[in-house]
Amino acid sequence: MSISRLEAVLASIDSKADSALTKLDQAAEFASRSEHLEVEGESEDRLARVSVDGTGQVQSLVIDDGFTDATAAQLAGSVMEAMRQAQGRLSFRIDQLGAEIYGEGSPAVEAFTTSYRNRYGYEEVPE
Repeated sequence: MSISRLEAVLASIDSKADSALTKLDQAAEFASRSEHLEVEGESEDRLARVSVDGTGQVQSLVIDDGFTDATAAQLAGSVMEAMRQAQGRLSFRIDQLGAEIYGEGSPAVEAFTTSYRNRYGYEEVPE
């Protein structure tokens, strides 16, 4: 193998290694930042507010004092509505975070977002 051919092969290996390291850095950043996400949803009747973490698990539930005028079924419905909204908004936030880290149209972002949307739906977070 000639020196120039060897140099070309080594340059190609270096380029692929740099690309792999960049992807590892992006994955680590995405994991770290998504782990610390917290998204809130609120029922339309404002009886319940729910916060979920980056995996969609409920972190807090706040019931408004007006709950005394609601039936148990209405309160349960309000809690579920708030939770579904928070989880749908989490999908939106995951989409935003992925685009920020990986860039728009990235196959990695599409995979993350599709997974969250399939599980939780999708709802834009109002500004």
